[in-house]
Amino acid sequence: MPSKTCPAPSGRIHVVLVPGFAGFDALGQLEYYAGVTPLFREWQETCATRAVLHYFDNLPTAGVATRAARLRSWLTKRCARGEIQPQDEIALVGHSTGGLDIRRALIELDVEATRGEARLRVDGDKKTALGVAPGKLLELIRRVVFLSVPQRGTNIADWVRGHELLRRVAVRQLRTFVGAAALATAVNDLEEHAADFIAGASRADLFLAVRDAVGEIDAGAVKGDAEATADANDAASDLRLWLAHIASDFGAIDDLCADCAIAPTSPAHVGDEDRERERRAWERWKIETRSYATLGTRPYDFGAGEPVPPWEIVRTSTSPWARVAGGMRERTDGVYLCGYRACAGGPFRLREERAATVFGSSERRTVEAYDNDGIVNTASMLWPDAEATRLVEGDHGDIVGHFRLGEAPEPGLRKYHTYDLLRSSSGFTEQTFRDVWRDVFAFCAPAGVGAETEAA
Repeated sequence: MPSKTCPAPSGRIHVVLVPGFAGFDALGQLEYYAGVTPLFREWQETCATRAVLHYFDNLPTAGVATRAARLRSWLTKRCARGEIQPQDEIALVGHSTGGLDIRRALIELDVEATRGEARLRVDGDKKTALGVAPGKLLELIRRVVFLSVPQRGTNIADWVRGHELLRRVAVRQLRTFVGAAALATAVNDLEEHAADFIAGASRADLFLAVRDAVGEIDAGAVKGDAEATADANDAASDLRLWLAHIASDFGAIDDLCADCAIAPTSPAHVGDEDRERERRAWERWKIETRSYATLGTRPYDFGAGEPVPPWEIVRTSTSPWARVAGGMRERTDGVYLCGYRACAGGPFRLREERAATVFGSSERRTVEAYDNDGIVNTASMLWPDAEATRLVEGDHGDIVGHFRLGEAPEPGLRKYHTYDLLRSSSGFTEQTFRDVWRDVFAFCAPAGVGAETEAA
Protein backbone atom coordinates (compact mmCIF):
# COMPACT_ATOMS: atom_id res chain seq x y z
CA MET A 1 0.00 0.00 0.00
CA PRO A 2 1.42 3.42 -0.94
CA SER A 3 2.31 5.64 1.95
CA LYS A 4 2.62 9.37 2.31
CA THR A 5 4.74 11.32 4.71
CA CYS A 6 3.98 14.79 6.00
CA PRO A 7 5.42 17.47 3.72
CA ALA A 8 8.51 19.33 4.76
CA PRO A 9 7.90 22.87 6.08
CA SER A 10 9.22 24.23 2.80
CA GLY A 11 6.63 22.29 0.78
CA ARG A 12 3.97 24.15 -1.16
CA ILE A 13 0.42 23.22 -2.15
CA HIS A 14 -0.35 23.56 -5.84
CA VAL A 15 -4.04 24.25 -6.44
CA VAL A 16 -4.82 23.38 -10.07
CA LEU A 17 -8.10 24.63 -11.60
CA VAL A 18 -9.32 22.35 -14.40
CA PRO A 19 -12.02 23.79 -16.72
CA GLY A 20 -15.09 21.98 -17.96
CA PHE A 21 -16.71 21.40 -21.35
CA ALA A 22 -15.85 24.12 -23.88
CA GLY A 23 -13.41 25.34 -21.26
CA PHE A 24 -10.11 27.17 -21.45
CA ASP A 25 -7.82 29.15 -19.19
CA ALA A 26 -8.64 32.36 -21.04
CA LEU A 27 -9.93 33.39 -24.47
CA GLY A 28 -8.33 36.76 -24.92
CA GLN A 29 -9.31 38.50 -21.68
CA LEU A 30 -12.33 36.23 -21.03
CA GLU A 31 -11.48 34.00 -18.08
CA TYR A 32 -13.14 30.64 -17.40
CA TYR A 33 -12.61 30.88 -13.63
CA ALA A 34 -13.45 34.56 -13.32
CA GLY A 35 -12.47 36.50 -10.21
CA VAL A 36 -10.87 33.53 -8.46
CA THR A 37 -7.31 34.90 -8.28
CA PRO A 38 -8.23 38.01 -6.24
CA LEU A 39 -10.18 35.81 -3.83
CA PHE A 40 -7.21 33.46 -3.55
CA ARG A 41 -4.92 36.36 -2.66
CA GLU A 42 -7.41 37.68 -0.14
CA TRP A 43 -7.81 34.24 1.43
CA GLN A 44 -4.04 33.82 1.71
CA GLU A 45 -3.82 36.99 3.79
CA THR A 46 -5.94 35.36 6.49
CA CYS A 47 -4.28 31.93 6.58
CA ALA A 48 -0.80 30.49 6.97
CA THR A 49 -0.45 28.33 3.87
CA ARG A 50 2.22 28.21 1.18
CA ALA A 51 -0.03 27.76 -1.83
CA VAL A 52 0.31 28.29 -5.58
CA LEU A 53 -2.68 28.77 -7.90
CA HIS A 54 -2.49 27.27 -11.41
CA TYR A 55 -4.95 27.58 -14.29
CA PHE A 56 -4.86 24.52 -16.55
CA ASP A 57 -5.69 25.18 -20.21
CA ASN A 58 -7.52 22.09 -21.50
CA LEU A 59 -8.95 21.10 -24.88
CA PRO A 60 -12.52 22.44 -25.07
CA THR A 61 -14.62 19.55 -26.44
CA ALA A 62 -12.28 16.57 -26.83
CA GLY A 63 -13.17 13.24 -25.23
CA VAL A 64 -12.46 12.78 -21.54
CA ALA A 65 -9.64 10.31 -22.24
CA THR A 66 -7.83 12.89 -24.40
CA ARG A 67 -8.39 15.68 -21.90
CA ALA A 68 -7.21 13.47 -19.01
CA ALA A 69 -4.04 12.58 -20.92
CA ARG A 70 -3.36 16.29 -21.43
CA LEU A 71 -3.79 16.91 -17.69
CA ARG A 72 -1.41 14.05 -16.80
CA SER A 73 1.18 15.39 -19.23
CA TRP A 74 0.82 18.91 -17.80
CA LEU A 75 1.38 17.65 -14.24
CA THR A 76 4.26 15.42 -15.30
CA LYS A 77 6.08 18.28 -17.01
CA ARG A 78 5.84 20.47 -13.95
CA CYS A 79 7.17 17.71 -11.73
CA ALA A 80 9.97 16.84 -14.14
CA ARG A 81 10.99 20.49 -14.49
CA GLY A 82 11.02 21.08 -10.75
CA GLU A 83 8.10 23.47 -10.64
CA ILE A 84 6.41 20.95 -8.36
CA GLN A 85 8.89 19.55 -5.84
CA PRO A 86 8.83 16.09 -4.16
CA GLN A 87 7.86 17.67 -0.82
CA ASP A 88 4.94 19.59 -2.37
CA GLU A 89 1.28 18.66 -2.56
CA ILE A 90 -1.25 18.93 -5.39
CA ALA A 91 -4.95 19.76 -5.08
CA LEU A 92 -7.03 19.33 -8.24
CA VAL A 93 -10.22 21.35 -8.66
CA GLY A 94 -12.46 20.31 -11.55
CA HIS A 95 -15.57 22.11 -12.75
CA SER A 96 -18.11 20.11 -14.75
CA THR A 97 -16.30 17.89 -17.30
CA GLY A 98 -13.04 18.86 -15.62
CA GLY A 99 -14.01 16.62 -12.71
CA LEU A 100 -14.39 13.65 -15.05
CA ASP A 101 -10.98 14.47 -16.55
CA ILE A 102 -9.47 14.29 -13.07
CA ARG A 103 -11.19 10.99 -12.30
CA ARG A 104 -9.97 9.46 -15.56
CA ALA A 105 -6.42 10.68 -14.96
CA LEU A 106 -6.37 9.19 -11.45
CA ILE A 107 -7.77 5.86 -12.70
CA GLU A 108 -5.02 5.55 -15.31
CA LEU A 109 -2.26 6.60 -12.92
CA ASP A 110 -3.44 4.03 -10.37
CA VAL A 111 -3.48 1.24 -12.95
CA GLU A 112 0.01 2.14 -14.17
CA ALA A 113 1.39 2.43 -10.64
CA THR A 114 -0.12 -0.90 -9.61
CA ARG A 115 1.39 -2.62 -12.63
CA GLY A 116 4.74 -0.97 -12.02
CA GLU A 117 4.75 0.50 -15.51
CA ALA A 118 7.49 2.78 -16.81
CA ARG A 119 7.75 6.42 -15.93
CA LEU A 120 5.78 9.13 -17.66
CA ARG A 121 8.41 10.84 -19.81
CA VAL A 122 8.65 14.39 -21.13
CA ASP A 123 11.15 16.86 -22.62
CA GLY A 124 13.67 14.78 -24.49
CA ASP A 125 14.33 11.86 -26.82
CA LYS A 126 14.22 8.17 -25.90
CA LYS A 127 17.52 8.37 -24.02
CA THR A 128 17.35 11.80 -22.37
CA ALA A 129 13.66 12.39 -21.59
CA LEU A 130 12.91 13.21 -17.97
CA GLY A 131 10.46 10.93 -16.24
CA VAL A 132 8.11 10.78 -13.30
CA ALA A 133 6.83 7.50 -11.91
CA PRO A 134 2.99 7.31 -11.87
CA GLY A 135 3.09 6.36 -8.19
CA LYS A 136 5.22 9.38 -7.31
CA LEU A 137 2.76 11.66 -9.07
CA LEU A 138 -0.15 10.06 -7.21
CA GLU A 139 1.65 10.54 -3.90
CA LEU A 140 1.69 14.30 -4.55
CA ILE A 141 -2.06 14.49 -5.22
CA ARG A 142 -3.68 14.96 -1.83
CA ARG A 143 -7.08 16.45 -2.51
CA VAL A 144 -9.69 16.64 -5.28
CA VAL A 145 -12.61 19.08 -5.46
CA PHE A 146 -15.61 18.41 -7.70
CA LEU A 147 -17.63 21.48 -8.75
CA SER A 148 -20.94 20.75 -10.54
CA VAL A 149 -19.54 17.53 -12.04
CA PRO A 150 -21.86 15.23 -14.06
CA GLN A 151 -20.66 12.12 -12.23
CA ARG A 152 -23.44 10.07 -13.87
CA GLY A 153 -23.85 12.12 -17.04
CA THR A 154 -26.35 14.83 -17.94
CA ASN A 155 -29.43 14.89 -20.15
CA ILE A 156 -28.35 17.99 -22.05
CA ALA A 157 -25.49 16.00 -23.61
CA ASP A 158 -27.99 13.42 -24.90
CA TRP A 159 -30.09 16.26 -26.32
CA VAL A 160 -27.12 17.84 -28.10
CA ARG A 161 -26.02 14.42 -29.38
CA GLY A 162 -29.49 13.90 -30.82
CA HIS A 163 -29.35 17.23 -32.68
CA GLU A 164 -25.94 16.98 -34.33
CA LEU A 165 -26.97 18.98 -37.39
CA LEU A 166 -28.03 21.96 -35.25
CA ARG A 167 -24.74 21.82 -33.38
CA ARG A 168 -22.69 21.72 -36.58
CA VAL A 169 -24.62 24.66 -38.05
CA ALA A 170 -24.11 26.67 -34.85
CA VAL A 171 -20.35 26.03 -34.83
CA ARG A 172 -20.12 26.87 -38.54
CA GLN A 173 -21.94 30.16 -37.99
CA LEU A 174 -19.65 31.07 -35.10
CA ARG A 175 -16.57 30.44 -37.21
CA THR A 176 -18.04 32.57 -40.00
CA PHE A 177 -18.86 35.30 -37.51
CA VAL A 178 -15.28 35.31 -36.21
CA GLY A 179 -13.88 35.34 -39.73
CA ALA A 180 -15.99 38.38 -40.55
CA ALA A 181 -14.55 40.35 -37.64
CA ALA A 182 -11.78 41.65 -39.88
CA LEU A 183 -14.28 43.47 -42.13
CA ALA A 184 -14.83 47.22 -42.19
CA THR A 185 -15.45 48.98 -38.91
CA ALA A 186 -18.96 49.97 -40.04
CA VAL A 187 -19.86 46.31 -40.42
CA ASN A 188 -18.40 45.55 -37.00
CA ASP A 189 -20.41 48.42 -35.51
CA LEU A 190 -23.55 46.93 -37.07
CA GLU A 191 -22.72 43.53 -35.55
CA GLU A 192 -22.15 45.19 -32.17
CA HIS A 193 -25.49 46.97 -32.24
CA ALA A 194 -27.22 43.75 -33.33
CA ALA A 195 -25.63 41.83 -30.44
CA ASP A 196 -26.64 44.57 -28.00
CA PHE A 197 -30.21 44.48 -29.32
CA ILE A 198 -30.48 40.69 -29.11
CA ALA A 199 -28.96 40.65 -25.63
CA GLY A 200 -31.37 43.34 -24.47
CA ALA A 201 -34.42 41.73 -26.06
CA SER A 202 -33.63 38.27 -24.67
CA ARG A 203 -32.02 39.48 -21.42
CA ALA A 204 -29.20 37.04 -22.23
CA ASP A 205 -25.61 38.02 -21.43
CA LEU A 206 -24.37 35.18 -23.64
CA PHE A 207 -24.79 37.41 -26.69
CA LEU A 208 -22.78 40.15 -25.02
CA ALA A 209 -20.01 37.60 -24.36
CA VAL A 210 -20.01 36.63 -28.05
CA ARG A 211 -19.96 40.31 -29.04
CA ASP A 212 -17.00 40.95 -26.75
CA ALA A 213 -15.11 37.89 -27.97
CA VAL A 214 -15.47 39.00 -31.59
CA GLY A 215 -14.87 42.70 -30.88
CA GLU A 216 -11.69 41.90 -28.98
CA ILE A 217 -10.00 40.47 -32.08
CA ASP A 218 -10.49 43.58 -34.22
CA ALA A 219 -6.88 44.76 -34.60
CA GLY A 220 -8.03 47.46 -37.00
CA ALA A 221 -9.82 49.25 -34.18
CA VAL A 222 -6.56 49.81 -32.29
CA LYS A 223 -4.20 50.87 -35.09
CA GLY A 224 -1.26 52.85 -33.79
CA ASP A 225 -1.21 51.01 -30.46
CA ALA A 226 1.34 48.23 -30.88
CA GLU A 227 0.58 46.49 -27.61
CA ALA A 228 -3.20 46.57 -28.14
CA THR A 229 -2.73 45.29 -31.71
CA ALA A 230 -0.63 42.40 -30.44
CA ASP A 231 -3.29 41.59 -27.83
CA ALA A 232 -6.00 41.63 -30.51
CA ASN A 233 -4.01 39.30 -32.75
CA ASP A 234 -3.33 37.00 -29.82
CA ALA A 235 -7.03 36.93 -28.91
CA ALA A 236 -7.91 36.18 -32.53
CA SER A 237 -5.49 33.26 -32.58
CA ASP A 238 -6.94 31.89 -29.32
CA LEU A 239 -10.53 32.17 -30.54
CA ARG A 240 -9.89 30.61 -33.94
CA LEU A 241 -7.97 27.72 -32.38
CA TRP A 242 -10.76 27.19 -29.82
CA LEU A 243 -13.37 27.03 -32.59
CA ALA A 244 -11.17 24.73 -34.68
CA HIS A 245 -10.95 22.29 -31.76
CA ILE A 246 -14.73 22.37 -31.32
CA ALA A 247 -15.31 21.80 -35.03
CA SER A 248 -12.89 18.87 -35.25
CA ASP A 249 -13.39 17.03 -31.94
CA PHE A 250 -16.69 16.92 -30.08
CA GLY A 251 -16.02 13.60 -28.36
CA ALA A 252 -16.82 14.86 -24.88
CA ILE A 253 -20.55 14.85 -25.68
CA ASP A 254 -20.60 11.05 -25.78
CA ASP A 255 -18.67 10.96 -22.51
CA LEU A 256 -21.19 13.28 -20.86
CA CYS A 257 -24.38 11.55 -21.97
CA ALA A 258 -26.67 10.12 -19.32
CA ASP A 259 -27.20 7.11 -21.60
CA CYS A 260 -24.48 4.84 -20.21
CA ALA A 261 -24.44 2.60 -23.29
CA ILE A 262 -22.96 5.32 -25.50
CA ALA A 263 -19.43 5.61 -24.10
CA PRO A 264 -18.68 2.84 -21.56
CA THR A 265 -15.13 4.13 -21.07
CA SER A 266 -16.33 7.44 -19.59
CA PRO A 267 -16.03 7.79 -15.79
CA ALA A 268 -19.66 8.96 -15.89
CA HIS A 269 -20.75 5.58 -17.23
CA VAL A 270 -18.91 3.05 -15.09
CA GLY A 271 -20.85 0.69 -12.85
CA ASP A 272 -21.01 0.52 -9.07
CA GLU A 273 -18.17 -1.99 -8.88
CA ASP A 274 -15.81 0.30 -10.78
CA ARG A 275 -16.88 3.27 -8.70
CA GLU A 276 -16.08 1.37 -5.54
CA ARG A 277 -12.70 0.51 -7.03
CA GLU A 278 -12.08 4.24 -7.54
CA ARG A 279 -12.95 4.96 -3.92
CA ARG A 280 -10.55 2.28 -2.69
CA ALA A 281 -7.78 3.66 -4.90
CA TRP A 282 -8.29 7.14 -3.45
CA GLU A 283 -8.09 5.64 0.04
CA ARG A 284 -4.86 3.78 -0.79
CA TRP A 285 -3.25 6.94 -2.09
CA LYS A 286 -4.75 8.99 0.76
CA ILE A 287 -6.60 11.32 -1.59
CA GLU A 288 -9.42 13.28 0.02
CA THR A 289 -12.42 14.52 -2.00
CA ARG A 290 -15.06 17.19 -1.59
CA SER A 291 -18.09 17.81 -3.82
CA TYR A 292 -20.18 20.91 -4.50
CA ALA A 293 -23.47 20.53 -6.37
CA THR A 294 -25.30 23.46 -7.94
CA LEU A 295 -29.09 23.72 -7.98
CA GLY A 296 -30.67 26.28 -10.26
CA THR A 297 -34.08 27.86 -9.80
CA ARG A 298 -36.83 25.54 -11.05
CA PRO A 299 -38.57 27.57 -13.80
CA TYR A 300 -41.32 25.03 -14.54
CA ASP A 301 -44.35 23.79 -12.62
CA PHE A 302 -43.16 20.17 -12.53
CA GLY A 303 -44.51 18.19 -9.59
CA ALA A 304 -42.59 16.09 -7.07
CA GLY A 305 -41.57 12.78 -8.62
CA GLU A 306 -43.02 13.72 -12.00
CA PRO A 307 -41.32 12.00 -14.97
CA VAL A 308 -40.53 14.83 -17.39
CA PRO A 309 -40.50 13.92 -21.10
CA PRO A 310 -37.49 14.94 -23.21
CA TRP A 311 -37.59 18.20 -25.14
CA GLU A 312 -38.66 17.38 -28.69
CA ILE A 313 -38.48 20.28 -31.13
CA VAL A 314 -41.51 18.99 -33.07
CA ARG A 315 -43.67 18.81 -29.92
CA THR A 316 -44.64 22.24 -28.65
CA SER A 317 -45.85 20.73 -25.36
CA THR A 318 -42.21 19.93 -24.48
CA SER A 319 -40.67 23.24 -25.58
CA PRO A 320 -38.75 25.46 -23.14
CA TRP A 321 -41.65 27.93 -23.22
CA ALA A 322 -44.30 25.42 -22.22
CA ARG A 323 -45.35 25.05 -18.57
CA VAL A 324 -43.16 27.94 -17.40
CA ALA A 325 -44.10 28.77 -13.82
CA GLY A 326 -45.66 32.12 -13.00
CA GLY A 327 -43.20 35.01 -13.06
CA MET A 328 -40.27 32.92 -14.34
CA ARG A 329 -40.35 34.35 -17.88
CA GLU A 330 -39.45 37.73 -16.44
CA ARG A 331 -36.86 36.39 -13.98
CA THR A 332 -34.92 34.15 -16.41
CA ASP A 333 -33.60 34.30 -19.97
CA GLY A 334 -34.05 32.03 -22.98
CA VAL A 335 -30.57 30.53 -22.60
CA TYR A 336 -31.34 29.27 -19.11
CA LEU A 337 -34.82 28.03 -20.07
CA CYS A 338 -33.43 26.05 -23.01
CA GLY A 339 -30.58 24.57 -20.96
CA TYR A 340 -32.83 23.69 -18.02
CA ARG A 341 -35.48 22.08 -20.23
CA ALA A 342 -32.91 20.02 -22.16
CA CYS A 343 -31.61 18.75 -18.80
CA ALA A 344 -35.02 18.12 -17.24
CA GLY A 345 -36.07 15.24 -19.50
CA GLY A 346 -34.00 12.37 -20.82
CA PRO A 347 -32.34 9.08 -19.84
CA PHE A 348 -30.91 10.28 -16.52
CA ARG A 349 -32.38 8.34 -13.60
CA LEU A 350 -32.19 8.91 -9.87
CA ARG A 351 -29.84 6.70 -7.90
CA GLU A 352 -29.45 6.30 -4.17
CA GLU A 353 -27.91 9.80 -3.93
CA ARG A 354 -30.89 12.14 -3.74
CA ALA A 355 -30.13 14.42 -0.82
CA ALA A 356 -27.34 16.86 -0.01
CA THR A 357 -26.52 19.39 2.69
CA VAL A 358 -27.25 23.02 1.82
CA PHE A 359 -23.97 24.93 1.78
CA GLY A 360 -23.34 26.91 4.94
CA SER A 361 -26.01 25.11 6.96
CA SER A 362 -27.08 21.73 8.30
CA GLU A 363 -30.27 21.70 6.22
CA ARG A 364 -30.79 18.58 4.13
CA ARG A 365 -32.49 18.89 0.78
CA THR A 366 -33.79 16.21 -1.57
CA VAL A 367 -33.51 16.82 -5.32
CA GLU A 368 -35.69 15.54 -8.13
CA ALA A 369 -34.43 13.83 -11.29
CA TYR A 370 -35.31 16.92 -13.33
CA ASP A 371 -33.58 19.41 -10.99
CA ASN A 372 -30.48 20.89 -12.61
CA ASP A 373 -28.32 24.00 -12.90
CA GLY A 374 -29.06 24.70 -16.56
CA ILE A 375 -26.34 22.31 -17.78
CA VAL A 376 -26.04 19.31 -15.43
CA ASN A 377 -28.63 17.30 -13.52
CA THR A 378 -28.04 18.12 -9.86
CA ALA A 379 -28.56 14.55 -8.64
CA SER A 380 -25.72 13.48 -10.97
CA MET A 381 -23.34 15.70 -8.97
CA LEU A 382 -23.95 14.00 -5.61
CA TRP A 383 -21.41 11.18 -6.07
CA PRO A 384 -19.03 10.32 -4.41
CA ASP A 385 -19.88 12.34 -1.30
CA ALA A 386 -23.66 11.81 -1.34
CA GLU A 387 -25.17 13.49 1.75
CA ALA A 388 -21.89 15.28 2.51
CA THR A 389 -22.06 17.08 -0.83
CA ARG A 390 -22.39 20.84 -0.37
CA LEU A 391 -25.51 21.98 -2.21
CA VAL A 392 -25.14 25.51 -3.61
CA GLU A 393 -28.14 27.43 -4.91
CA GLY A 394 -26.77 28.66 -8.20
CA ASP A 395 -26.44 27.76 -11.85
CA HIS A 396 -23.58 26.19 -13.79
CA GLY A 397 -21.86 29.49 -14.55
CA ASP A 398 -22.41 31.10 -11.15
CA ILE A 399 -19.95 28.92 -9.27
CA VAL A 400 -17.04 29.79 -11.58
CA GLY A 401 -17.62 33.53 -11.34
CA HIS A 402 -20.07 34.22 -14.18
CA PHE A 403 -23.07 35.26 -12.10
CA ARG A 404 -23.27 38.97 -12.96
CA LEU A 405 -22.40 41.41 -15.72
CA GLY A 406 -19.12 43.01 -14.64
CA GLU A 407 -17.26 45.70 -16.53
CA ALA A 408 -13.77 44.97 -17.87
CA PRO A 409 -10.98 46.23 -15.56
CA GLU A 410 -9.43 48.30 -18.34
CA PRO A 411 -11.20 50.19 -21.15
CA GLY A 412 -10.67 48.55 -24.52
CA LEU A 413 -12.24 46.32 -27.14
CA ARG A 414 -13.83 44.10 -24.48
CA LYS A 415 -16.55 45.81 -22.48
CA TYR A 416 -17.14 43.19 -19.82
CA HIS A 417 -15.08 40.84 -17.67
CA THR A 418 -17.86 38.59 -16.37
CA TYR A 419 -21.36 37.71 -17.56
CA ASP A 420 -24.51 36.22 -16.09
CA LEU A 421 -24.27 33.47 -18.69
CA LEU A 422 -27.33 31.63 -17.35
CA ARG A 423 -29.82 34.13 -15.96
CA SER A 424 -31.39 31.73 -13.50
CA SER A 425 -32.43 34.12 -10.70
CA SER A 426 -30.93 31.60 -8.31
CA GLY A 427 -30.06 34.18 -5.67
CA PHE A 428 -26.34 33.50 -6.08
CA THR A 429 -24.46 36.60 -4.93
CA GLU A 430 -20.95 37.98 -4.61
CA GLN A 431 -20.96 36.83 -0.98
CA THR A 432 -21.97 33.30 -2.02
CA PHE A 433 -19.12 33.24 -4.52
CA ARG A 434 -16.64 34.37 -1.88
CA ASP A 435 -17.88 31.89 0.72
CA VAL A 436 -17.78 28.93 -1.66
CA TRP A 437 -14.27 29.62 -2.90
CA ARG A 438 -12.89 30.30 0.57
CA ASP A 439 -14.29 26.91 1.51
CA VAL A 440 -12.61 25.36 -1.54
CA PHE A 441 -9.26 26.94 -0.73
CA ALA A 442 -9.44 25.94 2.94
CA PHE A 443 -10.00 22.33 1.88
CA CYS A 444 -7.25 22.34 -0.76
CA ALA A 445 -4.61 24.05 1.37
CA PRO A 446 -5.33 23.43 5.07
CA ALA A 447 -1.88 24.06 6.53
CA GLY A 448 1.53 25.62 5.86
CA VAL A 449 3.41 28.87 6.02
CA GLY A 450 3.72 31.81 3.60
CA ALA A 451 1.95 32.61 0.38
CA GLU A 452 2.66 32.63 -3.31
CA THR A 453 0.55 32.85 -6.45
CA GLU A 454 1.26 31.72 -9.98
CA ALA A 455 -0.94 31.56 -13.07
CA ALA A 456 0.45 28.90 -15.37
